[in-house]
Amino acid sequence: MHLMTNYKFSILIISIFLSAILLPISYAQAPAVLTNFTVLDPNGNDVTDEFLVAGGSYTINFEIEIGATLSDNILLTTSMEKSGNSFWTLNNNYQGVDTSVWTPGSQSITFQAVEGTAQFTLDGKIPESITEKDVVDMDKTVHAFELVPLLVMSLDSMEILDERTYTITDQTIISYDLLLQSKLEKLDSISMEGKYNSLALEIVSEAEYLTTFGLYDDAIKLLNTIPDSDYPAPPSTTTLFIIASAILGITTIAFALLFIRIRSSSSYLSLSISEKADKLDLLLIKASRIDKSLSDDLETIKRELKELV
Repeated sequence: MHLMTNYKFSILIISIFLSAILLPISYAQAPAVLTNFTVLDPNGNDVTDEFLVAGGSYTINFEIEIGATLSDNILLTTSMEKSGNSFWTLNNNYQGVDTSVWTPGSQSITFQAVEGTAQFTLDGKIPESITEKDVVDMDKTVHAFELVPLLVMSLDSMEILDERTYTITDQTIISYDLLLQSKLEKLDSISMEGKYNSLALEIVSEAEYLTTFGLYDDAIKLLNTIPDSDYPAPPSTTTLFIIASAILGITTIAFALLFIRIRSSSSYLSLSISEKADKLDLLLIKASRIDKSLSDDLETIKRELKELV
């Protein structure tokens, strides 16, 4: 009896093992997947693994591997804008697409899923201002990276089968990154008084801080205050301290007050902003004795703070 029980148990284990290894592979596969996906810029360069640029036109080549288990309609959608006469081009004789009735000039196309491989090309343009947002109260434009679903493949039921999402940058952000790299390389290569180097690195730090709010245009202006050469004789420690304090302190106060402005509009906070702006008068007096340009910049910051209330 004991032997018979062990025999039955062994047969059960073997059956389970064989069922697992002989299970059709299609059960573990998605009914349709995107393959051989490449993104080319207008010059034909492969930028598949790079950030894409707002306003840029791109050509996307891809294939769809469709299994036998799928009999639904497939929906392809892009968030790009049209850059030519049409978005979509079918590059082979895939039977699921009826080219006599499809609409390649639309951002979305639908076709019947038929087992096999469909080869497509998608041409389009990234929206120009997708990374920009105008802040009317500040009279500023902020820039930020944006995640965009470049291509989405789904069923008629809107169940997503596969997609490709890209990070979008813009020319302002790229210009800032290039300028930052250039300034840091200059600071590493130029022999200068240590006090100037410290101050320049503080300015770089403040520029980086500005970009966390999306104020890349202001960050570029700040970086451009760092000369590439012709550094004058080092000023006194006191002068450097006043300049550094003015640049760092004013920027910090400005953005602290900006957040206060966004989060609350109470009269108490408005009064606080006004008082802090008035305290800039003392720094203005000191700065005017050192650097007229710096004094003018501080006066502008004070006026902008006043306008916030």
